[in-house]
Amino acid sequence: MVKNPVFLPAPDVATMTSLELVAFINEVRSKKAKLDGQTFPCKKFPQLLHKNFLGKVPKVLSEDHSAKFLAQYKDSSGRGVKYYKFPRREACLMAMSYDYEAQAKVFDRMDELEGRMKVNLMDFSQLREMTVSEMQTRVTQAERFSFEEHGQRGSGLMTQRKKEKKMIENAHDVVKKLSQIELPGFDSEVSRIA
Repeated sequence: MVKNPVFLPAPDVATMTSLELVAFINEVRSKKAKLDGQTFPCKKFPQLLHKNFLGKVPKVLSEDHSAKFLAQYKDSSGRGVKYYKFPRREACLMAMSYDYEAQAKVFDRMDELEGRMKVNLMDFSQLREMTVSEMQTRVTQAERFSFEEHGQRGSGLMTQRKKEKKMIENAHDVVKKLSQIELPGFDSEVSRIA
């Protein structure tokens, strides 16, 4: 029987450590405790310990899969300490296993680490400052976003989709004119060329 190869995150892939995840989860618990008028940690909002988090990882991600992300560092006394380095998917799954608010924080943090920016795909005001390739990508992304978010038949969002579709078509026309330059002296009918 051939074993599947182990795939580790590429060195340039953004990761979060199990230590960071525990800190995010405890931060969310602390805020919830304050809102509830309690001190943190308390019975309702206990402090998550890293060792407890480590024990839960194989249960959430499976023994085989979680082993791919296991790492070790030396503490101040020189002992090897086990921790995990998770890419986006696994970091979000682990945070979600504790708290949805923590998952949202982890997701936003991974966006930040990956250098992603929140972009309004329907804002075409900066279109003229982009290269033709960037323009084409933006229009394609806007169409995909609009269809996925507002393209459900029978949905109240179909009115929004119709407005977005007009904006996308206008942007598409601009990009098309810039990317398909007509050469003087050539007929636009390509069918004549044999």
